[in-house]
Amino acid sequence: MTMSLRKIATMATAAAAVLSQAVAQEEQERNFHKRHIPHRPDRPSIREQVTQKHANRRHHLQRHLSQLQSTISEHTSGRNLLSDEDYDRHLKFVQGLHRKLAALEDKDPRIAQLEIEEEIELHEKMLEGEFLWDMERGELVLKDDLQE
Repeated sequence: MTMSLRKIATMATAAAAVLSQAVAQEEQERNFHKRHIPHRPDRPSIREQVTQKHANRRHHLQRHLSQLQSTISEHTSGRNLLSDEDYDRHLKFVQGLHRKLAALEDKDPRIAQLEIEEEIELHEKMLEGEFLWDMERGELVLKDDLQE
């Protein structure tokens, strides 16, 4: 009977150790994206920065749209004339901003959250040195993609 109590005690201790490791790993994964940029601890975490950027996107697009519309209205009223090329470029840009705003409003919140998570993951990879500069392409690429 004492042998079975020892086995039970050993199994309980092993189970507790495994459980504590699992809890520690889960806590580490939960805090993974709460990290701050190593050389800038005064800045918000990566998650906060990316979330804030996505939250402010609509505001920035609307502000840019209103600036372009005021420039176009000044041109049409004759106060501040633009060249024909600039006027056409401004009109195209306004159409593009309207399209972007419409797409932003129609976006499913789950897809927006997935985009945020993907961008956070890319920031983490960049901090960990997972990207290299490809001279031929002239852009940053994942180390895995560069080796293929």
